[in-house]
Amino acid sequence: MIHAFAPNSHATATRLKDPPWNNICQQPTLIASRPHYAKRASHSTTQLQQCIQNVLNVLDDRAIVLTLSANFASALRDASAMQELAPLSPLGYLRAVAIYSEQGRQRAVVNVCNKGLSVVDTKGPGYSKLEEAKTVAMQRDACRVDFVGQLPLEMVMDVLFPMLGYDGRLDGKKGCPYLDVSKTWLDRALQTAGGGLHFNIADQCSITEAVRYAQHTKTIHIENSSQGLWLCYFFQKRANFCSLQELTIKGLKGYTALHDLVSSFKAVSNTLTHLTIWKPTMGAFQPIHPLHVADILINCPHLVMLDIVYRFDADFSAVPLTKTWPQLTTLSLNCRNSVIFNGQFVEILKRLPSLKKLMLTACIETQPMTMIQHYYPSMIALQLKAKYKSASSSSSSERLEQQHQDRWMRAGRGGLEEISFSGDTRDGDTWIHMKRNMLQQHHNLVHLELNLDYAGNNDDDLFNVEFPCLKTLALQCRGSSNACFGWWIMGKAPLLEELSITTWAIESYPALDDFTPPHSLRKLVMNVRHTGTHDRPMAIEGFLHQFSQQKEKSSLKELKIHYDDGNREIPVTHVAAICSLRTVQHLTISYSLLWKQSKMDYFTKMLAEGCPNLISLELIGPGHPSAYAINLLKRLQHLRHLAFHMDSTDQYRDFWYAFRTFPQLKFIRILSAGGMANPEFVSYLKGLRPDIKVTT
Repeated sequence: MIHAFAPNSHATATRLKDPPWNNICQQPTLIASRPHYAKRASHSTTQLQQCIQNVLNVLDDRAIVLTLSANFASALRDASAMQELAPLSPLGYLRAVAIYSEQGRQRAVVNVCNKGLSVVDTKGPGYSKLEEAKTVAMQRDACRVDFVGQLPLEMVMDVLFPMLGYDGRLDGKKGCPYLDVSKTWLDRALQTAGGGLHFNIADQCSITEAVRYAQHTKTIHIENSSQGLWLCYFFQKRANFCSLQELTIKGLKGYTALHDLVSSFKAVSNTLTHLTIWKPTMGAFQPIHPLHVADILINCPHLVMLDIVYRFDADFSAVPLTKTWPQLTTLSLNCRNSVIFNGQFVEILKRLPSLKKLMLTACIETQPMTMIQHYYPSMIALQLKAKYKSASSSSSSERLEQQHQDRWMRAGRGGLEEISFSGDTRDGDTWIHMKRNMLQQHHNLVHLELNLDYAGNNDDDLFNVEFPCLKTLALQCRGSSNACFGWWIMGKAPLLEELSITTWAIESYPALDDFTPPHSLRKLVMNVRHTGTHDRPMAIEGFLHQFSQQKEKSSLKELKIHYDDGNREIPVTHVAAICSLRTVQHLTISYSLLWKQSKMDYFTKMLAEGCPNLISLELIGPGHPSAYAINLLKRLQHLRHLAFHMDSTDQYRDFWYAFRTFPQLKFIRILSAGGMANPEFVSYLKGLRPDIKVTT
């Protein structure tokens, strides 16, 4: 029965505007009435109330069915209609409570109960039911189900946390709200991140979260430490970074108190194993005061890796001779304004008995390799960049940066496997040092890079050396009147797979025109540098033709050619030589000046005829192939990948039509001089060919 009147109706009137049905269903008062009129009015009112009650029952029954069918939106619509039709009846509120409970929306249940309790009869049975439903909903809402702890760790790591946007790295400014849910969530987050949190800190304004979770922080990456002295006191706060293992500081500038900074590392000395300190990578900043390597190692005795790209001082003379750091296995000191003398180099070797990988810039003279072989014959990797002091000069201002070395030593047969050596012709004896090393290491070498002039004559002992393991060779020279050091190696490396060579190296020695490429060679990289001379204009063409004229089928599969800024255009003779390499599958040509449309069309025509096995083509430089050129490339039945520049908005329509019928093409990379390809062109191309992957 509809509650047309309630004892608290006066209070209700102030809270809820009475709908029309509320007044219509009340018993009317007859001013002038006869007994039979009053009886008829009462009977009619009762029938009306029963009619409304029937409507409520029908709506309630339909809402039940809709809920069982999981059609919650329609069920809630019927419950709302019941509340509007009879706002003083608890029936509509109880039905909404049942629907929200089925959905698990406990707070919505509480809100509906509060609404119903404010209007229904406090003495009726519906009021107590609403109170009970509210109490149950509040209890359920207060419950926390630890489903994270019950899930397998792999599911949490690979599915759940990635869905929540947690990848193990935290922004110092934003933090991560999932760490505050419960201790179980925090534990799982730590497991997902490998046992500790990883914070990216942009500046001093974003250290709060790292300090807050200091005891769980495993790595800290500081992007910008150039402003203020906050970094010197970061680890001296009340926070306890008892788990910190890796620290990276980038953008370190000179007005940071370096001594205080290094001293602050004592606070994390028990756990810190990896330390990286770099100066700003942008701008012309050069540090005035150096970082003292010995002080860093003293304050961080458990370091395994130390990487410094900053002015450094490698003097260990003030440290007792018995002091060593046996845990350090990787050391990288890189600054062109710093020098390491041979005595300091020996001290480093003595102090770091477990060193496996060493990278130094810059050393004096060529003795370090000899020292390494003497002190550490089993060192895994060595990279040295050295600058040489002129024999006629003693002041540091007169030192000539004459040589850069990159030497890599890897464990295996007990010798150097990788050597990269770059020298200046002003040091006439430089090639002699390289000769000695090659005579010692030629049996072990796998990768060899030489940028050195050969000033000798008829060194048969060097020319007859075999390189049985060599797979990668790079040859450059300074473009002087001397030959390129190492020009003879190609004929002594039967397993050579990759060759990188410059124009100057090819033109430096006539015999390179007639060399026989190893049948194992699969990749050729050429850097065409403008020489300014025309004594041997056909050197490049002759070099390339050696591959197309091999008696046995060539194994060359990849060709990369780079034309530097000095080249005004790509010669037609080069085009012919490139397009004669029928076995090439991957071709990349990069250039700086605009390639004329007519000449690019000619190139694509030659390419379609001469390189039928081409799979990938990249044209990196100003200008783009025309629609005519694209149609020519369709003849290459195996072509899958195409990269080109597209800066102007002209000829888009022609391009779209050209790509419409290019079924074998699966990948397109759009390049742009401004760094961003035209989005309209890219978007339309993706829509035109959804089967092609288009990248920029």
